[in-house]
Amino acid sequence: MKKLNKSRQVRGGMYWPKWYKTGSDYTKIDLQLWDIRLVLEDLKSRLVFSHLRLKHAVLVMSSKQEKAELRFQKRILDEHIKQIDKLLEENEYLKRDNFKKEYGETYYDF
Repeated sequence: MKKLNKSRQVRGGMYWPKWYKTGSDYTKIDLQLWDIRLVLEDLKSRLVFSHLRLKHAVLVMSSKQEKAELRFQKRILDEHIKQIDKLLEENEYLKRDNFKKEYGETYYDF
């Protein structure tokens, strides 16, 4: 596992420090979890903006068929936002668990 993580290239929007390759596995996991969180929050903000646009479009459209199609798209977006919220919760749980494994206690205990 360590050999795989040593050569693994991380994708995302975060800057990876020079000490990333020499850091502990827990530190690497923590940085990757932060990167995942940032990507998910960015995606959620984009979807929320699209959701608002669809909501406005439903109010403006006059055709019943177009309104029905837009409402269906809005429902799909709602489901995607719920899934992203669930992933953010799981990511937070993993961050806490990783911290607890590294330091023996949660960061809420400090």
